[in-house]
Amino acid sequence: MWERFSHTLIFLFLPRHQRISMFFDSSGRSCVILLLLFPGDSWITAKPQVSRPGAGNTYSHEIAPCRTCHEKIVDSFMDTAHFRTSSLADAHAIKGSFAESQNVLRTRSEGTYFRMERRVSEGEDAFYQTAYQSTKAGVTARTERIDLVIGSGRKGQSYLYWENGLLFQLPVSFLAAREGWANSPGYVDGEVNFGRLIPPRCLECHATSFKIEGTPPAVRYSRNYELGISCRNCHGDGSRHVEYHASHPGETTGKYILNPASFARERRLDNCALCHSGMRKLKRPSFSYQPGERLEDFLMPAASETNPTPEAHGNQVGLLELSKCFRSSPAMSCSTCHNVHQQERDLTQLAQRCLQCHQVNQCKQAGKTGVHPMEQCLDCHMPNQESKLVRIETATTKYPVPYRNHTIGVYPRSSN
Repeated sequence: MWERFSHTLIFLFLPRHQRISMFFDSSGRSCVILLLLFPGDSWITAKPQVSRPGAGNTYSHEIAPCRTCHEKIVDSFMDTAHFRTSSLADAHAIKGSFAESQNVLRTRSEGTYFRMERRVSEGEDAFYQTAYQSTKAGVTARTERIDLVIGSGRKGQSYLYWENGLLFQLPVSFLAAREGWANSPGYVDGEVNFGRLIPPRCLECHATSFKIEGTPPAVRYSRNYELGISCRNCHGDGSRHVEYHASHPGETTGKYILNPASFARERRLDNCALCHSGMRKLKRPSFSYQPGERLEDFLMPAASETNPTPEAHGNQVGLLELSKCFRSSPAMSCSTCHNVHQQERDLTQLAQRCLQCHQVNQCKQAGKTGVHPMEQCLDCHMPNQESKLVRIETATTKYPVPYRNHTIGVYPRSSN
């Protein structure tokens, strides 16, 4: 623990160009801790020089060729939270309301509030966040444009803006639990903070690609990026596959494409663990992992690999591996229960996967609850829990961030 914090303290005293270099080279846990502890430490102070990417980048453009042969699968996948985990900011993508009386976030600090605005003019339809603060010298205001949307909106969304080729998180997010605006996760209510820099490791789990250009102190993200999680994240680069089958339409066996279903269990798990095994330091640059590779060659081992702690951004794959179900089933992986090509929100339907190995009459609580056990399979044996690390605040309420514990087991509270 102290090694990680000492790494952070050293980071604070580095020159700015070395900070950026270290941040983009490692993007490890110490940098995430720094952002949570010192969210107001803005590293880039030059005036914004914002440019807009092309409209074709709303979601990954690579998915269109896949739809030619896999229309049903692609159309279903496009409704999933994975596919919609990032997009350009537009009226369809942003879930928060810009209507009068619904577009202001008040805080506990008198005179400090945020206003969200949609500005429509000739040739432009854009969205903005403005922070207002009353001081002895008068009212100060800072406005930034909402450029990118992070999150499908099922639980919430955060928003990013461009500055000098880098991406920063905006201070106000959308929270589905209150159907409105809230302070961004980890932000203190009443403070104005536009300085949280977004590292490549965060983008890696919310986009298909984000290339990095230049060297410190002139590091920036390329505008040639692909938003959303696409087919390539799990199946690898499909360009040769598309080219081959376009010229061999009668060929029914997929050529030059990766099929995760054919991977050994460890590699299938690695595909998911890239983003679902907690905050881990990098061995190689972000976006360089390829499906089917050993994740341990790309990421350092999880800090609590032998005893993973349940958390919102915790090691869910490690938690699954602790389960008796997993240890007793040599073929079990994430895809045993999850079909990533479909939106899956019905817990009763998900619980049907349990019946591959278990029988309803085995449930000792079935006769006690008065509820059909299939409706409570997951809530009893993989309960929703509240994050102890992440909170979202408003002026009146602190909202816990829920997550589902992926260690399948018997939980005392659930079985009473």
